[in-house]
Amino acid sequence: MHILVFGGTGKTGAPAVKRLIEKGHAVRVFTRAPAKVVAGATPVTGDLDKPETLTSVFAGVDAVLMVLMVNPAEQARGLAIVAAATTAGVKRIGLLSLVHGEGTEVVPFYASKKVIEAAMRESGLEWTVVRSAGFFQTDAGLKGDIVDKGIFSPPLGSCGINRIDTRDVGYALAEALTRTPFVSGEHRIFGPETLTGDICAATYAKLLGRPVRYIGDDLDAWAAFKKDGFPPWSLNALRHMYAATQKIGMKPELGEAKSAVLPPQQITFEDFARELVAGWQK
Repeated sequence: MHILVFGGTGKTGAPAVKRLIEKGHAVRVFTRAPAKVVAGATPVTGDLDKPETLTSVFAGVDAVLMVLMVNPAEQARGLAIVAAATTAGVKRIGLLSLVHGEGTEVVPFYASKKVIEAAMRESGLEWTVVRSAGFFQTDAGLKGDIVDKGIFSPPLGSCGINRIDTRDVGYALAEALTRTPFVSGEHRIFGPETLTGDICAATYAKLLGRPVRYIGDDLDAWAAFKKDGFPPWSLNALRHMYAATQKIGMKPELGEAKSAVLPPQQITFEDFARELVAGWQK
């Protein structure tokens, strides 16, 4: 197929593009940074905030994959892509979304994805939604907390989250979009183990050979700690997200099997953390 990917240069989108190319598909990546596009894919340019620039990029496209950045404009951008794909006669569309649960409906970047998902289902196109748990790669920007302060700061709670590597998410997106036979629907994907804030802190302590403590579940304390690290919109959204995950977790339901779109061998949290720490120590 000829596949157009939005968000194809990031930590999740780039592995999806790579897997699509490995599977023999012709891939275009909609981007403002052509130099970041995976070898073998073709960059195309436009502006998601100017829907009129989208029309030409869908010519000859069979399927579209959306790996949208968390942003206040995410809903408008996603709806513009769905509308343009429908008008262009694209056959199939896919979206990276999140595992939903009680309380997540108030999280802005959950709510926006639900609107985009509804538009996809109503479009008449074949569609797939991959619902992912939280990413390991969120930790990549926490060197100052983990190494310098000895604190694992994401307030994940103790209910448990099957965090997942974005490389496995990208693989799953490519598989979900191109499965044969294709059936429209959702795929829930999780990492191979259930993690808590304390487990993550202990993993970094082991790899660093020094104490690392979990910041704890107090969301007021976390927000004060991170008030200079996030824009207000993002800080508020994350606060709601952590409140939900502390209450209900983010893990497979009892008896839920591993999704067929995931790779046979997934990356573990310790393997990811070992790579991350090695990079920090260079």
